[in-house]
Amino acid sequence: MLRKKNYVYGDESMQLHAHVHFGKEMLDNMMKYRDIVALINAETGEQLTYGELAQQVIDIALSLTHLGVKKGDVISICSEKRFEVMATMLGITCAGATYSPTDPTYGPTPLLHRLKISKPKVMFCSAHGYDDHKATFEKAGSIETYILYDTERRDGTISFNQFLTKTATYEEFFPTPVDGWVDRHSIIFSSGTTGLPKGVPMTHANVLIFSKYLSNETLLGMAILNTREWYYTYGMMHTLSCMRGGATIVFPTKHEESDYLEVIQKYKTPLLQISPSNATQFSKSQIIEKYDVSSVQYVLCSSTPIMGEQINALKHVFTNLRDVVQLYGTTEAGVPCSTMNAPKGSKPGSVGVISPSYIIKVVDLHTRSPLGPNERGEICVKSPAVLREYICANTTDYMDKEGFFKTGDVGYYDDDKYFYVVNRIKELIKFNDISVSIGTSW
Repeated sequence: MLRKKNYVYGDESMQLHAHVHFGKEMLDNMMKYRDIVALINAETGEQLTYGELAQQVIDIALSLTHLGVKKGDVISICSEKRFEVMATMLGITCAGATYSPTDPTYGPTPLLHRLKISKPKVMFCSAHGYDDHKATFEKAGSIETYILYDTERRDGTISFNQFLTKTATYEEFFPTPVDGWVDRHSIIFSSGTTGLPKGVPMTHANVLIFSKYLSNETLLGMAILNTREWYYTYGMMHTLSCMRGGATIVFPTKHEESDYLEVIQKYKTPLLQISPSNATQFSKSQIIEKYDVSSVQYVLCSSTPIMGEQINALKHVFTNLRDVVQLYGTTEAGVPCSTMNAPKGSKPGSVGVISPSYIIKVVDLHTRSPLGPNERGEICVKSPAVLREYICANTTDYMDKEGFFKTGDVGYYDDDKYFYVVNRIKELIKFNDISVSIGTSW
C-alpha cells in the first residue's frame, strides 16, 4: 500500500507491549526511580519519593478492590493539588477502574453535566470540594462512597486513613489485568467547542501514547515547575509524562506570579510548564528581576501558539532560556504536533512537526480534499492515541470515512512540514486559559 499524497506521516517506530497497562507501566517506572523525589508541595516543602508514591498507589489499589470496586467502575476526584491526588489517580488505574477528574471550581450545572456522563461510583474529595459540591454530588445519583482526604469528618463520608485497609509490597502486588486496547483508563471531557462538553473515554493505549511525548530519561531528577491543574487534560497528561521519565514535579498551591518565581528560585527549576497567559505575564514582569531565574532553560506551553516576539521577550527575562517548547493537542487526539525534536528547531508561530504514530492531513473546508503545503484547511489526525468514541454523543460527526478525527482547527503546514494553527471553524474563547464556547451559558 502506497503512502497518500498530501498526507504527513509521523515516525512509526513506537512500540507498545501486547498487554498494555498504564498503571503497571507507571508502577514499574516508579520503582525504578524509587529513591528520586517525585513530588514536592511548594507551599509546605513536603516531599514524596517515587518509592513512597508507589507504596501509596499499591495500598490505594488494594483498598479499592477491598471496597468492592471492579474493573470498569468509574471513580472521580474533586480536590486541589496534593500528594494523595496523584497517588489516587494511579491507584485507580492499578485497580482496573476508570478515573474521571472533577474540577472543584465548576458551578453546579457544568459539574452535574459531567457527573451524569461519567457516573462515578466513588468520589475522593478534599473537605473543601465536598462542602462546595455535596448537593450536586447527590443529584448525580451514582455516587455510593465518599472518601475525604482531610482529617475533618463529614456525615456520610469515610476518611482517607480509614479507607486504607490493605497493603502489600511491590513484589507481592500485581495490578488488575486489563485489555489496554479496549478498557478505559479514564473519562475526560472536551472543551465544549461544539456545544456541551463531551465525555472522552481514554484507553490505556491512548494514554500511553498520549503521555509519550515527554517521557524520556533526560528528565530524570529534573525539577519542573508544574502550574496547571491535574484535573485539566494538559495538566494531567504533562505531569504523568514527566513522571514516566523520573522528573521531580514541584507544584505550587498558590498561583500568583511571585509564587511561581519563588519556586524557580528555591528549586532551581530548568523546565517551566506554564500557560500562554503565564508566558505573557513573565515576559512583561515588573518583579522578575528580584529573583534568581538563571536555572530556567526550557518553557513548555500549550493551548495557543506563542509568537516570535513573545519568545524573544521570554529570552530577555530568562537569559539562559534555550527553547520554548510548544504542543498542539486536543483532548480527543493527544499531541499530534510539537516543537520537540523538530529538525530545524522552533519556528515563530508554528506548533511544530508531526508526532510519532500520527498521520495528519489538511483538508479543504468544502470539498474535503487533502491540501498541499501552505494551503489552509481543517487539520485532521489519525493515530492509536485518538479516541474511539464519545460517551453519550455521536462520534461519527467528528470522524471521517478514513478514521481521521476532525479537529475543527484551521491551519496549514509549510514546505518543511511544520504546522501552523490559525483559526477555528467554530470560535472558542480563551478566558484565563479556560476554554469557553461562545453561546454556552452556565
